[in-house]
Amino acid sequence: MHPNPFDDMAAAQHPLGITMQIAGVTLDLRETLETYGGTAERAAIVGTLRRRWAEAEPETRAALLLNFAWASREAEMTFADDHAGLYAANFHQYAANFEGDSEAFHGPRFPSMPLPGQAGALASSLGFDREDTDISLKTVLLLMEPVYRKGQQ
Repeated sequence: MHPNPFDDMAAAQHPLGITMQIAGVTLDLRETLETYGGTAERAAIVGTLRRRWAEAEPETRAALLLNFAWASREAEMTFADDHAGLYAANFHQYAANFEGDSEAFHGPRFPSMPLPGQAGALASSLGFDREDTDISLKTVLLLMEPVYRKGQQ
């Protein structure tokens, strides 16, 4: 996993710290997907990634959920039959049905809170849930799968 010197800034909710933490966690997510053949189910159980995700600031987790919801909007997806799959399906549907552009979906202050719309509310709820970060990790990996696959073509 990539150590991030901006983690202390992220812990203080500084926008630059959050932005840099988003970049670091995104790299970790991608590398773990790469290692496990692009499969969210397998990547979601890796201990080092689970720790990294749990240690990331809730704003970082929420921003990544919202961002990968948007990135997955045009993909054909199948979803796991569990809580993470249900959340991923909801995110995907919110993004696919959204009539505005990326800036409107993310909000003008992204990644700062509050995140707009139904997807923003769901991203915030999952991102700030510190009790079961495994569900939000698997959700973000499910949303990231089609982005990863597209990059492999």
